Amino acid sequence: MKIGLSFLGPSDYKTAVYVWRPSSTDRTCEYETDLFPETLNIFFTLTKLLIFVTKDARKHENCHRLQLKLGDLVEFVDIPDGKNENELWQIFDIVTEKVPSNASVIIDITHAFRYLPLVIFNLASYLRRIKNVEVSNIVYGNWEVRDTSFQPPRAPVFDLTSTLELQNWLYGIDAFQRRGEAYELATSLAKTQGRFYKKEISVNSINRPQKLKDTGHCLQDFSEAIRLLRPLKAFEAAKELFSFLEDVHNESILWAKPFAEILRELENEIKLLKLNKPLELNKNHLKAEHHLILYYLEKDLIVQAVLLAREFLVSYLAWQTGIQDQWRDRDIRCKIERKLNQATRWKQGKEDSTVPDWYDKIAGADILIKLWGDVVELRNSIAHCEMNQAETCNPSTIRNNIRNITSQIQSLL
Repeated sequence: MKIGLSFLGPSDYKTAVYVWRPSSTDRTCEYETDLFPETLNIFFTLTKLLIFVTKDARKHENCHRLQLKLGDLVEFVDIPDGKNENELWQIFDIVTEKVPSNASVIIDITHAFRYLPLVIFNLASYLRRIKNVEVSNIVYGNWEVRDTSFQPPRAPVFDLTSTLELQNWLYGIDAFQRRGEAYELATSLAKTQGRFYKKEISVNSINRPQKLKDTGHCLQDFSEAIRLLRPLKAFEAAKELFSFLEDVHNESILWAKPFAEILRELENEIKLLKLNKPLELNKNHLKAEHHLILYYLEKDLIVQAVLLAREFLVSYLAWQTGIQDQWRDRDIRCKIERKLNQATRWKQGKEDSTVPDWYDKIAGADILIKLWGDVVELRNSIAHCEMNQAETCNPSTIRNNIRNITSQIQSLL
């Protein structure tokens, strides 16, 4: 279902030949009229055209003439004048109510009153998020720049859809910066590149963006690995992504300016996470894990930070005791976990425990044992989802505890 949203006022509009050139083709569409909403069905072939009008506009002959021309295609919808904030919200609600979910929408702001375009741009973003509406185009018939050498004058129709694309960029950048989610950002990169590879667009292939889409895919892989606790894959993806960022800078400036603005910040975030050999357990690997825990805390991914901190301590003891070759073997790691549990019991003075055989052989043994007890307790608190009458950790306590644990991990390195 393709629905047009337009506005009509009680004004004496002048006749022009409106010229529309779709961005995906060199074909030009033209239509002569004094009522721009009439062009929408010509240019886009609509299922329904909703015309939003005030009380005064409803009485004007413009509505009557448009009804005669378009018949059942057009439906007039009453809106208030927008004299105060409450009426602006009423307009917002009325338009939202009239647009069905999952519809494809063409928005025309040509005859919209002064304040309405701002309302409509925000409304378009809202409809996409809440009702899964596809805003295909936002158009404006620009009478002010008409070519008067023709009679009637010719007026271009501007495509303002890119303003919504900027909102996509901002949403994607915010999601990645705040939570490490890269789906929206990757989608924007892919769409930007894809737009220049449609057959109808005649752009020199040398000047087309080449790596925006691949960078987006790599960014998505990095994000998925981060959020699904796959640190080894995250280190590998960080290395690949870092190499892309070095090459994609110039393309971003030309074709994806919002992405170019965050490149330096992105490079600084991931450069400490890239490893040439992520499967090798060494000090560089442990440092990368520690940086990843810090990354989780920065993005408020607390559960991930707790779980990785526990695994870090196991890997640290494996490294200190020379078990680098089989450090990811499940049986080996379980054996190390039992050693850490026994060490914790020994520190607590339990009678059935003895001094660990590695206690005097590694640096930071006391810190390691204490951290293990703290992180296991915190991990269990999270894993059992508060289903324990003795549970005392509230969310702020969990955050504070993992931050303290992380800062002490630094001393081990």
